[in-house]
Amino acid sequence: MLLLLSLAFVLSGAAGLIYETIWTRYLGLFVGHAAYAQIIVLVIFLGGMSLGALAVGGRSARLRRPLLWYAAVEFAVGAIGFEFHGLFVRATDFAYAAIFPHLAGGAGGLGVMAAQWSLAALLILPQSVLLGATFPLMSAGALRHARAEPGRVLGLLYFTNSIGAAAGALIAGFYLIGAFGLPGTLLTAGVLNFVVALAVVAATRVLYVDDDGATAAPLPPIAESAQRPEEWRLLLTVSFGTAVASFVYEIAWIRMLSLVLGAATHSFELMLSAFILGIALGAWWIRGRADAMDRPLYALGMVQWIMGTLAVATLPLYTSSFDWMAVLIRTFDTTDAGYRGFVVARYGICLLIMLPATFCAGITLPLITKILVKRGAGERAVGAVYGVNTLGSIVGVILAGLVLMPVLGLKWLLIAGAGVDIALGVLILRPRVLGGDAVGRARFGFLAATVGFLLFNGMLVRFDRWKLSSGVFRHGLLPGPGAYTFPFYKDGRTATVSVRRSRADGYLTLATNGKPDASIGPFWEDSTLDPGALHPLQEDQSTQVLLPLIGLAHAPDARDIAVIGQGSGMTSSLLLGSPEVKQLVTVEIEPQMVNASRAFEPANHRVFDDPRSRIVIDDAKAYFAATGRRFDLIISEPSNPWVSGVSGLFTTEFYARVRHNLTPNGVLGQWLHLYEISDSLVASVLAAIDQNFSQYQVYFTSNSDILILAANRAAPLAPDWKVLAYPGIAHDLRRALPMTPEALDAMRLGGRRLLHPYLITQAQVNSDYYPVLDLGAERTRFLHQQAVGLESLGEGRFDVVAALAARPRGFATQPLPVTPEIARVDALALQARLRRVLAMTPAQRAGVPRDSALAGALYRTERFEALMAVGAPPADWHLWVDSFRDVEALLHDGSAGVADESFYGRVDRYLARAAAPPDVRAAVDFTHGLAAWDFAQASRAADTLIGEFLHDSLPWVPIPALRNGTVVARIRLGDLAGAQRAFRDMATASQPGDFVAQLLAADLVLRERDRPRRSGAAGAH
Repeated sequence: MLLLLSLAFVLSGAAGLIYETIWTRYLGLFVGHAAYAQIIVLVIFLGGMSLGALAVGGRSARLRRPLLWYAAVEFAVGAIGFEFHGLFVRATDFAYAAIFPHLAGGAGGLGVMAAQWSLAALLILPQSVLLGATFPLMSAGALRHARAEPGRVLGLLYFTNSIGAAAGALIAGFYLIGAFGLPGTLLTAGVLNFVVALAVVAATRVLYVDDDGATAAPLPPIAESAQRPEEWRLLLTVSFGTAVASFVYEIAWIRMLSLVLGAATHSFELMLSAFILGIALGAWWIRGRADAMDRPLYALGMVQWIMGTLAVATLPLYTSSFDWMAVLIRTFDTTDAGYRGFVVARYGICLLIMLPATFCAGITLPLITKILVKRGAGERAVGAVYGVNTLGSIVGVILAGLVLMPVLGLKWLLIAGAGVDIALGVLILRPRVLGGDAVGRARFGFLAATVGFLLFNGMLVRFDRWKLSSGVFRHGLLPGPGAYTFPFYKDGRTATVSVRRSRADGYLTLATNGKPDASIGPFWEDSTLDPGALHPLQEDQSTQVLLPLIGLAHAPDARDIAVIGQGSGMTSSLLLGSPEVKQLVTVEIEPQMVNASRAFEPANHRVFDDPRSRIVIDDAKAYFAATGRRFDLIISEPSNPWVSGVSGLFTTEFYARVRHNLTPNGVLGQWLHLYEISDSLVASVLAAIDQNFSQYQVYFTSNSDILILAANRAAPLAPDWKVLAYPGIAHDLRRALPMTPEALDAMRLGGRRLLHPYLITQAQVNSDYYPVLDLGAERTRFLHQQAVGLESLGEGRFDVVAALAARPRGFATQPLPVTPEIARVDALALQARLRRVLAMTPAQRAGVPRDSALAGALYRTERFEALMAVGAPPADWHLWVDSFRDVEALLHDGSAGVADESFYGRVDRYLARAAAPPDVRAAVDFTHGLAAWDFAQASRAADTLIGEFLHDSLPWVPIPALRNGTVVARIRLGDLAGAQRAFRDMATASQPGDFVAQLLAADLVLRERDRPRRSGAAGAH
């Protein structure tokens, strides 16, 4: 029967951890993910658990059938789980609509905070109390069934509950949330509660065989208990103190391992599971030994002593784990199978660091409870030990997370926790350690050696900053001790923030938990460099400059601006270069990020010196949810969405809230990366924006970063590049290559008209309750995926987006690319240089300096022109067409709706002299028609080219280019049937995941759906 109860308790532990995980997510949506918010969520949860344990523990002896009460509690928890999502949505909607607007102080005000925490407590405190009651009730019932072996029973129950919790953390994070979302995961936990309740009810039919309840009688009190109150106080003190130490360990290890594993949600789930698994294994080990111990109190003292020592002894293992991670990154293939192996290996690292001490932690509570039960405390010992231990956990969370972490740093925080455990061991063993006999002196010497061991590790185990800030979890690279200097390094409340300077090139990089979030080159800060030298915007600098510039161009008269994320501070500083701005609020969750960004002065000087600048330390979701302010421009540039808690700033619920913080003509600017992410995940963010905004445009800000500008207004989003002339902005950009409207317009990718059909038919919306981005981003990071589909829209000769939007782009005039990493900007600049040189005489060309790109383009162009000048047909017309398309692209790349008629005239004359086959003429006409947007010509030529393709001939034009050009040409001609036919004819040649093909397919479907409506409307008129 004990086996059945144990199995039920495994499921109960799994359900309890699922609840803790999901409630934390839910309340994080409401109160934010700031350090104090996360801690108060834990305090509410643990406080409720403690209340439940203490309340029931003191009364269980009076309960005739505690297992039936246990089943009732499980049933009640499950019922609340079934209703929680609806309750949460209704309660928070009511708060936003009816409470927050009427409270003074706005976001961050005491009234709003009090309302948030009161509501949070009401949402999870009742079921937390119920969960806290489960362990004392189950223990009371099981102890009555096996009263002769309390140590075995208690050890088994601690083990089963903990092993279920360890499994629940992994199952919820890696499967349930992805499969069912947060609401479905809660329902799953509720079902587990119901199963447990039914199983325990069934068990009671066997246990309670007598109507008088004789078999269910509580453990009898023993007189000895009244004679040793000091032992009761001592053991409860140890229960409290070891919980403080354990949570100090947990917080320190989670922060430390975040630098090795990455600060992603799945990483935290692995750490939490490993921590609990160690406790479970310790409980299993003591299960078979507790009842046979002659001196259990002595054993408890030694366990506490050893636990603290082992916690510190793992510090050298931790410093080595960075090297292990580097090996793992190189070992596992970037495949789904490799990712699964990588996850298991990371779990192994967590266990190596945590298991020695957590194994000991798992021994302590069963042993303490067993001692008290045996010495007369009876069943009330279970609830008392469990409740006091939970209270200690609360103190540990607050002490470690809010007080000691910023003061001591990670290493000394862990050592402080170890000191608490060792002190508890000495407290228990003090008569033996401080005695004057030889044995006592030996043990005192052992104590002195232990203290020396702690100090030795604290002083000699180096937490090298170059290693801790390496971000080894991304690329498996460790830079070496001499690669960087560190102007700033601090363990903050939510993250470890560092600023490092490369000795090689002088680049300054700001990193959060080892992940770079901003960087600048020396020319931004060194006034001794050549003041006349102009530099291109590369790497992070491109995004840091273009985000504020492009955003401001779409709200040029913005007076009130908000920026999410301090980073280097350059975004806020550049925005303050506008004379129209009256106030700019920068919302940053980590105080040390603000302090670190001072290393980037003077590039960000206005954010600190300008009286219009205000920095708010808060979670962005919480700030915008609670503030009543409206802004003309909001720029959101948080960290990457695989970082735990960040993906909530990319959800449809966030956009639904934040749009109410915009003025009627206000604009939201959302940064998102295209590296280490898939097209489907990027599409999930775009779909969330599509759900909430009637207008949006997407711009490239680097080769792998985009800015999404969104608004709810009738007028289309259009930039006003007058912002480039604002004196403050012009001064900030004086050392960069000239920023021109030509280059900035080339960065535009597309807007709602292009993306909406695809997003509503093929994209899954990223949601708070169905967090596809949070669940998938860490995997795509490991696989080094790239959102190549979206990137491809900014590359290639024919601009599908510009053609569909009827947005022409003329020939280039700017020869130097201000952002060479953006493909279209670089192509336009090369086109301008090539055209400039081709316009020269041969003698003039000889004196022109040539970069490698220009030299290659000139060679291919001049060779092609020389071949045409001969007039003879080529040996292979297919190769000639390839060369023609290559040179045509060099002369036109980046432009749209314009053709070099002089070039095409020479080509036409050559084709006539060389008696080119009709298929070659069709290939040239097709390319010419698309270049000049003569879609009738392109469509006619496409008939010939598609016919050749359908007859299995070698294609004259690459099939994706033929498909895209034909479909767009016929859409522009109003020939929807012809466009659909062309798409179907070439569908077999489309590669899986062809993003442009998916866009066009969705566009055709939407046009077909809307055609009858348009026809009916026309008929009505």
